[in-house]
This record gives sequence, structure tokens and C-alpha cells, in this order.
Amino acid sequence: MLYNKQVPMLGSRHLHRTRSLPCIYVLYIFLLFITGLNPSIASDSEPYQGPILEGTKLEIIRSEEGVVVTRLCADKLLQYNNGDGVYPEGIYVEFYDADSQTISAILTAGQVYYYAAQDTYELKDGVEVKSYEGHKQLHTKKLYWNFNTKEVYTDQFVTIETETELLTGYGLRAKRDLSQYSILAPQGLVSVESLEQAEADNPSF
Repeated sequence: MLYNKQVPMLGSRHLHRTRSLPCIYVLYIFLLFITGLNPSIASDSEPYQGPILEGTKLEIIRSEEGVVVTRLCADKLLQYNNGDGVYPEGIYVEFYDADSQTISAILTAGQVYYYAAQDTYELKDGVEVKSYEGHKQLHTKKLYWNFNTKEVYTDQFVTIETETELLTGYGLRAKRDLSQYSILAPQGLVSVESLEQAEADNPSF
């Protein structure tokens, strides 16, 4: 038999191959068992889906035709291979008036997702927009901001406070600086004067 043949090695030392054969079979069966339990071992590993870049203490300035239109600040950015990004610690954004180059509004949010294909930001966690025109303030739990259309929109509950009134409702489409806005399903309108009077009459209000 082939495996009974003794092969001389290093003079007087010999290797009997019949003794190693059972070990080879045991190892082979063990590998088949492990591979059967874990298909990923036999197949190629899946492509990496996590972030490829991480940035901290960022300042991102975007312009149109050489004119600054937004300034975005963030403590942390995780960027993915397709260009999408996550701002896990939120963002602070200044919107600039194209003509005067002054700040027209400020946007803040506690958590943000950026979708590169649509150039759109999904903002969550205490979203607020403060407009310097008319001193308006928008509050909501979730808001989308499309950079190209310069619009913000949501289907969530919103409040907009101006110098004279407080508006509430569901759904919103607006210019990013709140120079124009529409609440899709209005629920209430209260004058700021009446609110201040109610607070004065009832401090626990």
C-alpha cells in the first residue's frame, strides 16, 4: 500500500505517514462542520458599509457663483462612501442673504442625516430656525432642508412664533429663512400679547 511505505528522512529518523492520516481526516471533517455552521467563512466577506471618514470641529462654507450662502458648523461628521453623512452631535447653520451678505436666519438641530444624492438634510432633536426678518422662530421635532431648492419642510407638528402671534399646526413648507411659509394643517393662532397677559395673570401658566 502507498501509505505504508516508509520514507527515510535525516538518516536514522523516519516519518510513518500512516499515523498522520487519521489526523488529516479529523481536521478536514472539523473544517467542513465549522463551514456548515458559518456560511460566511466559505463565502467572500460582505463589503464594508460603515463610515470611511470622520471629521471633528468642522466648518463647511457653501457658495453659489462665488457668493457665500451657508456656513455650517458641527462637532462631528461621519461620512460614507456614497457621500451621505451623519452629524451625531448636531449642526449649527447660518443662512446668508445673497445681496447684503448678512445672516438672514440660523438653523440648529441635535442630530442630522445628510443625503448626498438629493443634497438634503434630515434634521431631528430640538429643531429650531430663527429668522431675522420679522423675528420669526420655528420649532419642530423633525425637518428636512433641501439645499438646492432653499426650502425646509415637514409633516410633523410645528410652532411658528412672530413678534405678534403664535401659530401651530401639522406640516410645513417654507423658505429656509422663513421669509415665506405655509402651515399645511393649521390648528391654532394666538396673539403674543394675550399669551403675555395670561402669563402675567397666572405665573404658573
